[in-house]
Amino acid sequence: MPQDVDFSIPLPGRRSPDHARAEAAHIEWPRSFGLISSEAAAERHRKGGYADLASRFYPSTTGADLDLGVDLMSWFFLFDDLFDGPRGEDPEQARQLTDAVAAALDGPLPASAPLIAHGFADVWRRTCQGMSKEWCTRSAQHWRHYFQGYVDEAHGRLDETPCGSAREYLAMRRHTIGVQPTIDLAEATGHFEVPHRVFDGAVMSAMLRIAVDVNLMLNDIASLEKEEARGELNNMVFILMREHGWTRSRSIAHMQDEVGVRLEEFLLLESILPKVCDAFSLTADEREAVERYRLDAVRPVIRGSYDWHRSSGRYDAEFALAAGRQGFLEELGSAR
Repeated sequence: MPQDVDFSIPLPGRRSPDHARAEAAHIEWPRSFGLISSEAAAERHRKGGYADLASRFYPSTTGADLDLGVDLMSWFFLFDDLFDGPRGEDPEQARQLTDAVAAALDGPLPASAPLIAHGFADVWRRTCQGMSKEWCTRSAQHWRHYFQGYVDEAHGRLDETPCGSAREYLAMRRHTIGVQPTIDLAEATGHFEVPHRVFDGAVMSAMLRIAVDVNLMLNDIASLEKEEARGELNNMVFILMREHGWTRSRSIAHMQDEVGVRLEEFLLLESILPKVCDAFSLTADEREAVERYRLDAVRPVIRGSYDWHRSSGRYDAEFALAAGRQGFLEELGSAR
């Protein structure tokens, strides 16, 4: 696997001190919702290292707060796997499932909703506890963009029309990578909210865009051989090869350079955050929230993603070929 491709990530790696406890207990939540129903499925899930990912994304959390992060990571990848088969090539099927899950953003689900939707409803309910109405509205919109991305990807696969340029691909993939909802959860598990006027400003928007782009490029490298084996056309490496006539190694090298350039910009943007706080006349508490957002939300999702992608078993060839996997995934996406 190309997980050994090196990227220069000038940010320190961190992990929750409670990671061992969370790792030992993390199968209990997906089991409680019927998302994992066999020991074989549990073993596949453990191999993905999703508790490790959450402990890196939310390094300052412990206890129930870390558990919420772990449960979100478990849910993310169980949901994403539902689109590896025919559903991922059928916009109507993709829309039916994403609509069923997104309904949890608006209120209680019917008992007949798919298992995966009930799992999301639980995560969303816990996420919103203690958060402002404005924050919940903002995060819900990020989730809606995420779900729409799966429908857009299905349209592309159905038409067998690969993205023509890296720019076009980035515009679509920025939604389905799920980075913004992941960063949102850092506020919920950290029990703070970055001031909305800072969040909506140009500097923070640029920092978040960099975090998203770095994550999707890291993911495309790690999943390269897995996606090639199933005939996926929309991976940044393949797109660069088609767009520029480059070799695979040249395309990967370009992505390494792009990550480096983006992270240089990220550090520059970080350095001017104090001036942004001055410009908005933030209070001491608001400035602390901005600093926590930088240190405990945005930075960890960049560095944590890199460290996890290099260690996770999710991208091993046998992971996707486990016996009975597709049948179980269809069950998760079906109504009760």
